[in-house]
Amino acid sequence: MSARLGKQLLYGFMYLVLLGAVAWGIYFVALRPAPTCFDNRQNQGETGIDCGGPCIPCEIKNLRPLSASQAVLYSADRLFSISAQVTNPNINFGAKSFGYSIDIYDGSGNLLRTINNTSFLYPGETKNIIEAGIRIATGIPARADFKLNAESIVWESPEEFFRPSVELKDVNVSVERDQVVVNGSAANLNNYIVSRLTVNAFLVDNTGKRVGASKTVLNNIGAFRVESFRIFIPADREVLETVDAEATGRSVFMEILK
Repeated sequence: MSARLGKQLLYGFMYLVLLGAVAWGIYFVALRPAPTCFDNRQNQGETGIDCGGPCIPCEIKNLRPLSASQAVLYSADRLFSISAQVTNPNINFGAKSFGYSIDIYDGSGNLLRTINNTSFLYPGETKNIIEAGIRIATGIPARADFKLNAESIVWESPEEFFRPSVELKDVNVSVERDQVVVNGSAANLNNYIVSRLTVNAFLVDNTGKRVGASKTVLNNIGAFRVESFRIFIPADREVLETVDAEATGRSVFMEILK
């Protein structure tokens, strides 16, 4: 190889290196995507991949998801109720708020109605969510699907989100015409207002089976106040004849929000 050809090759190589450097500089300055909290890289001061620093805290990003059971559908004439059990497996964070939807279908799989609502779960809590008093204008509901909206969850530490102390008192159950009535009272044992108290009840028959569900909501219970409540659970006549009043009374539970 001649000296002239060697110089040409050297100059060509240097030209390519310079061109590559210029192209890389343009990409780095003008074209490279800016770091985000969703690029699966540990950059922009993150302490983990897409978490910490300017992104969501890693302890929240790595939380286990909420879970939900299959929904249970209860009916009484043309009035329906639905329940589903939801669980927060995380003991260090509560779900201060989350959204959910319930799709109601007939026996042929046709969608009759969709219900959208929100709820909450304290750290490590498992509870039943009840939607009651649902009327369906057309079609006969045969099943319901309960779905959690994972993207809607607002996580909060136990120091900021904890269950207020409220006590159930004097719960009794009676049958009145075509419904079961659960009476009782709730005592706010705190020195602050409880903003919302939902009192739920399952209708239980003499075999221990849940055959209905309903609820009532009390708002803004004052500090150390006692508020009475009534829950009406509609039921068909044949169901009313099998009601276990004691078991129904034991089924009552509260959702308490500060």
